[in-house]
Amino acid sequence: MSVYIAYRDLVKYRFQMTLCGGPPINPDFRLATVRNDIYLLTCGRDDYAVTKERGEQFKTEVLSKTTGSHDGLFPMDAEHNGKKTAAVIEINKDGRTTWYDFDDELMLKMLTELKEELGEPLDRRGLINHCYPNPALPEDFELKTIYHQIYCGPDNTPQAAIRIMFPDTVTSRLWTFGDEHFVVIREGNNENKYKVPDSLIPDIKEKVRELCREPAEAYVEPGKWESYIQFGETKEQIFTDPDKTLELLNYIASGSEFISTSQIDTNKYYPFNSPPANAFGMMGMMNMSMAQQQAANTNAGQAAENQTSVKPDGWKCPMCGAFNTGKFCMECGSVGPNY
Repeated sequence: MSVYIAYRDLVKYRFQMTLCGGPPINPDFRLATVRNDIYLLTCGRDDYAVTKERGEQFKTEVLSKTTGSHDGLFPMDAEHNGKKTAAVIEINKDGRTTWYDFDDELMLKMLTELKEELGEPLDRRGLINHCYPNPALPEDFELKTIYHQIYCGPDNTPQAAIRIMFPDTVTSRLWTFGDEHFVVIREGNNENKYKVPDSLIPDIKEKVRELCREPAEAYVEPGKWESYIQFGETKEQIFTDPDKTLELLNYIASGSEFISTSQIDTNKYYPFNSPPANAFGMMGMMNMSMAQQQAANTNAGQAAENQTSVKPDGWKCPMCGAFNTGKFCMECGSVGPNY
């Protein structure tokens, strides 16, 4: 179930929505779920942690004061019911979204009281850790993937200074394909691939249990190592110690059947300011120039708004094309462009 409860300045919202490329900021004063059961209150550039219990309580309080419900998108006009402000309530459950009518002044009052109750806003570390808590690993779990890689997510530093257009994250990983397990170990510019024997899986799962007893935090600084375990049909993930995770992957490789070595094509990993001459032709040069300009024009305040706010919208993975809603691609593990 997803929840979106907001006080909206219709003029500001309409202006943002009509900008080319979509809204760079969301001006709503809002309580929303950014993931299942993860609530976040956002006011301007500030984000506040909201527990599941408090979020559910607030939602119930709001719904008890609604004056009606309907199907259909909220109006995009700069004026609604003779006013330039409005309350927006959207509840999605079992694939169906319902919109509710509400007094905008009462909504502002309720959201303001909730904000005052929550205390200080989150910094970036607190925001990421709140939105991506580590779940408990079930005793009997289905192992999906193990990742060890460099995190190339953005911070307040211009992108050209901290990462390359197609970042080589130097990834080592274990993944499943059908009933088979494979592991890839990155060594320099080579990736060594192995097939994991079924007989090794029970031992791997026991070592994963040990690894997850002391999980790592979700927050990782750009350019630093990060690791995580994915398990179950929904690929829930637990962040783990990078050194111990790489040690586990090497242990798995040592007991597996070597298949092949492939060399990474480093020509496709290049900085914004030094692409190969034939990189995507003119379109590639145009995209690169736009990215450079955007990085040059982004100040710390704008970056805090655009890059630290967790968006409830989904994104299409540039690596494998899968549609996702979380920080990582559920198919290949790539980091989303907004994180």
